[in-house]
Amino acid sequence: MEISSTSANHVYDKDFDPKKYLEMFYTVDTKGQAMDKESVFLLTFMKNVFSSGRVEGNSLIEFGAGPTIHFTLSACENFKQIYLTDYLEGNLKEIEKWIKGDKDAYDWSKYLKYVCDIEKHRSTEKEKAEKIRRKVSLMKCDVTKSNPLEPNSLPLTDCVIIAGCLTCACKNTEEFKTALKNVVSLIRPGGHLIINDYLGASYYLVGKAKFQVLSLDENIVREAVSESGCEIQEFMTFTDFVIPEEVFNCKNSFCLLAQKH
Repeated sequence: MEISSTSANHVYDKDFDPKKYLEMFYTVDTKGQAMDKESVFLLTFMKNVFSSGRVEGNSLIEFGAGPTIHFTLSACENFKQIYLTDYLEGNLKEIEKWIKGDKDAYDWSKYLKYVCDIEKHRSTEKEKAEKIRRKVSLMKCDVTKSNPLEPNSLPLTDCVIIAGCLTCACKNTEEFKTALKNVVSLIRPGGHLIINDYLGASYYLVGKAKFQVLSLDENIVREAVSESGCEIQEFMTFTDFVIPEEVFNCKNSFCLLAQKH
């Protein structure tokens, strides 16, 4: 649900509250210490991808990181440099607070503990946090541009993660396909693409603010990935949502791994 785009989404600049977003969608049950089922699905998918040894290299770029770091929790073990990018400066500032250890930064300790547990303690929680803080750089992005990092540029990267931003950035299927091609252009041949996004959704709430998203189906996603020059290697869906429909009317979420030709 993070945003990474376009002047048409100026509503994000005005109404998106990173702190409320984190509270609504990333709060862990403090009594039972239970991780929500969607996070278990996502973090397990990421752990399996990065522990396989197939996806690694010098650099990784995440588009639409929002105010979160959870996609880096396993990736930090496999890359020397990680670029977290987002359209909204406020989201990047939230991540920066955590990197600097500010008192009012969001507490990711339960996510760190969970990932360390499922990775069989490849790193301690403290070691993993230090790796992320050392390796992460923050950067603005706009996936509607042919160079989504404009005015910056980077060497072709080994891996790109697109974290739920294209459905927020794009108003129709053609825009979705174009934005995906823009992002894939930054991956080296043989590099990897990871997408986590939502199927069948049209809106979500952050506090009282309502944000529109592009409703996709699996066939459109598969077609767009193929047209971008990548071959899908894994595609997994999640259906067991507990988020109330009035907050987020999503039917399914998915994670995919693809490789660029």
